[in-house]
Amino acid sequence: MATSELKDAIRAESSLVGDGFVDVVKAGEFLGLSRAKIYQLMETSELAYAKFGKSRRIPRRVLVDYANRSMVGA
Repeated sequence: MATSELKDAIRAESSLVGDGFVDVVKAGEFLGLSRAKIYQLMETSELAYAKFGKSRRIPRRVLVDYANRSMVGA
């Protein structure tokens, strides 16, 4: 998904923010990935995030959607 399409999808989905945010460490724990991998996924727009000051937060729904897209044979 292109960056602009991803941003449009995020704006259109109000419940995305309503589900809350997690920090990079918690996102890594949820997905079983390292902090470095989470940052890489954010940089390549595979994981959408919000930036509050210098902190990045990932909507919970984005993590669940990413996990669902990663399923093999389901």
